[in-house]
Amino acid sequence: MGFIKKIALSFVAIFALISTAWADDFNIKYSSNYLMPAYVHFKNGGGQYSIQSKINVPLYNIVFSAKGTERNGQFNMLSYRDTRNGKTYALAEIDSSTVKYGKAKDPLKQEALTMPTFDLFTTAFQLSYYDQLPTSFQTTNGKKLYPTPNVKLHKVQKAVTVKGQTYQEITYSFKTSDHKAITVKKYVGEKFPRYISYNRDGDNYELTFDSFVK
Repeated sequence: MGFIKKIALSFVAIFALISTAWADDFNIKYSSNYLMPAYVHFKNGGGQYSIQSKINVPLYNIVFSAKGTERNGQFNMLSYRDTRNGKTYALAEIDSSTVKYGKAKDPLKQEALTMPTFDLFTTAFQLSYYDQLPTSFQTTNGKKLYPTPNVKLHKVQKAVTVKGQTYQEITYSFKTSDHKAITVKKYVGEKFPRYISYNRDGDNYELTFDSFVK
């Protein structure tokens, strides 16, 4: 093997090791106020991220899947799926200029992409991972888009004591254009949400960190 080729392969190996060392992979169980736990698998590394959230509710095995790229302190969602009992119920597909979305049984709607697009879990990890949101962005559940220009993000930090241990807890809160109040909490130094909630018209959904799972 030539000297130049050996050097090139060495750089490839070193880059792979660095990428692995910096990768994050969390499997988290969250309890919910509806007594149905959620299992969230978050991965980020090599400029790619993915979040798979599984929620078992009566008659439905629901999986929310989001994936995309990561660059300059921001996740860029490219694909979202709401899957129920193994079948896609709603989806969103995003490229550099357009976003296609809607229920899987219907023709997808298409709009020009004018701002970053997140699902709820990408929003939560964007905050807990990078401590910030884009100035303007839109949320989606696959069925609709909810643009939120000029986001007013509120951030509060305080000490909390849990099982005799004291932590610095950061709370992020904001409202979307459709009047949905979203709150995310994390501990300083951590990269995952300890608490996620959204509230709209009295419909409140909460997820609270329970444990890491395999």
